[in-house]
Amino acid sequence: MKKLMLLTVLTVTMLTTASANFSFMGDMIRDMTDAAKEMKNNTIDVAKDIKSEGVDGVKDMKDDLNDVAKEVKDDASDTASETVKKSKESKK
Repeated sequence: MKKLMLLTVLTVTMLTTASANFSFMGDMIRDMTDAAKEMKNNTIDVAKDIKSEGVDGVKDMKDDLNDVAKEVKDDASDTASETVKKSKESKK
């Protein structure tokens, strides 16, 4: 009878431990899956931010270049006007 009781206690203990370990593994795998999904979502968000910043940066650069080109054109036009004016005055 003692052997049967000891065998029963050992069997129950092993089953309880195995169940607890399996539950732990299931939780750990679920946590790892959730972490992987969160990392993927964060990576996608970062990529979208980088893309939008890049597009905005290019638009800003284009606007800046257009402003500089306009200033250069205006300065060249003013300089040409002054040169023509001086030329006409020197001919008089």
